[in-house]
Amino acid sequence: MITQAVIGRRGAWWTALLTATLAILLSGCGLPFPFPQPTPNPHPKLPGAQQIFRPLDIGPNAGDPATLDPALINFGMDYNWAQLIFPALVTLDDHQQVVDWAAERHEVSADGLTYTFHLHTGMHWSDGTPITAETFAYSINRTLDPCTGSDVASYLYNIKGAAEFNNGRCPDGAKVNATTLIDQSIVAPDPLTLKLTLGAPAGYFLASLTYPSSWATPKALIEHYADRWTEHLADNGGFGGNLFNLTKWDHQGHLDFERNDRFWGKKPLLKEIHYTLYNDPGHAWAAYKEGEGDVGYPLATELEIAKGVKGSTFHQVPQLASSYLTPSWRQAPFDDVRVRQAFSLALDRQAIAHDILKDASLPTIHFMPEGLPGYNADLADAAGRKGKDALTPDLDSARKLALAYANEKCNGIYAQCAPVVFAVSPNRPTTAFVAQTMQQQWQYAFPGWSIELSSSRCGYQTCTQAFRLTNASWSADYPDPQDFISLLWTTGSSYNRYSANISQVDQLCAQADSMSDLSARIPLYQQAEQLLVTQGAAIPYAQPLQTYVMRSRVVGWSIAPTNVTPLAVWQTTYLTR
Repeated sequence: MITQAVIGRRGAWWTALLTATLAILLSGCGLPFPFPQPTPNPHPKLPGAQQIFRPLDIGPNAGDPATLDPALINFGMDYNWAQLIFPALVTLDDHQQVVDWAAERHEVSADGLTYTFHLHTGMHWSDGTPITAETFAYSINRTLDPCTGSDVASYLYNIKGAAEFNNGRCPDGAKVNATTLIDQSIVAPDPLTLKLTLGAPAGYFLASLTYPSSWATPKALIEHYADRWTEHLADNGGFGGNLFNLTKWDHQGHLDFERNDRFWGKKPLLKEIHYTLYNDPGHAWAAYKEGEGDVGYPLATELEIAKGVKGSTFHQVPQLASSYLTPSWRQAPFDDVRVRQAFSLALDRQAIAHDILKDASLPTIHFMPEGLPGYNADLADAAGRKGKDALTPDLDSARKLALAYANEKCNGIYAQCAPVVFAVSPNRPTTAFVAQTMQQQWQYAFPGWSIELSSSRCGYQTCTQAFRLTNASWSADYPDPQDFISLLWTTGSSYNRYSANISQVDQLCAQADSMSDLSARIPLYQQAEQLLVTQGAAIPYAQPLQTYVMRSRVVGWSIAPTNVTPLAVWQTTYLTR
């Protein structure tokens, strides 16, 4: 999900912590290889009763999960915890490929419009209630119901009638809208069969179903407790329907899970997972260094220290994520492509990554990050430079562009050009340091141009309206180019709040999104990405690295490039003596 520099949403925590996932590689435009796994430990497993894994983590809501309701999840950490409880039709394996999960198998009709899922038999919630096709139909319809108030319902808009249903009005005081897609485009003809009908073909639809908005949720619990149903998940010994049950959520930094003996497939080797959540990255890292927990996330300033923590292994590789600047196309000076290009070409991305981000991020000009299917090593910047050359400033080209604009709009004097007001979060020091460095680079390139850093706690949409330049980030909801190109930058997209408008990008994305063959879709997304860079839809500058340190006694656990631990990894993780 997207994040502004001034607020926290899903991607904000990897930016704040500068954590890193295990890398996946691409061969040309092909699919990613598996991300590396930890080397097996030769020591024997601990007895089953002692298989208790204790990660340290940061709660996105002042040290607490923001929500565990799949219909409302925005944060990657909430996603990571909730997936242990609520089953998905399909999920991502440790190769980051979509595989069946609660669905035993699925078929897609020849016209690409009907997806039929055949569910496993014997699925139950921990209280004995069956999990059936009706459960998934209810859950998907609930996410789309305007009375639920989900702001991630758009991930299901491919379903026929979903956008219209979700954008309808919830009657005053109602908990459920009388309108429904059940028995229309969401059909459960029998307990083990679910049919979803799309309004148009969408090659990324299966990938989008890995996002929480389509996960199964317990109807009886929701109807009994309404908006506070997740507060009762840990009642009566705990609740769940996937690999684990949630047994403790005290809102004081503790989130405990216990293996679900009713799970229909391969059960985890871990007996319990005890999360300790912090509201401050420094406190969490200090606790790990003092011997607490099994997984910790080092501060960017202590990466060398992290590499030397006794009895631990150090992991750091690129995430499927991007940090970028968002110039407002509605306001001068960024309503002119020459200025957007000039400000991008004047940046020294290598210096920012090394000097400010302490090599905890990779410098980049890409919208599609390294490791994503479709990553284009031949992408060129606005001056036509590629590779490492594009990561350094091209001051000659930048100044020519800026001066041409100033001569036409500002009497040839930068000081008379519209000032640039750059929104900077007051509670994120790293982002502030990056902004200060960029300000200095631009002032050197364009002497006299007013470039002001404004400390602001404005929200996502109000920032994009009030400021000419903001800092944003995005991490993969699912590993598909559509999630980084179409979803963010097509005209009219709910996430394109910077008024970027490139008709050819819209056309390319519409064509690619409707195709089923990924290898045929990728060249179209790459063409769109090149246009986005050339036109300055935004200014990418860094790809975060996921960094974590893990006790050597933990075997098999890892974090995927999507910043989530795959369910298949949870099934095989164990502790040694």
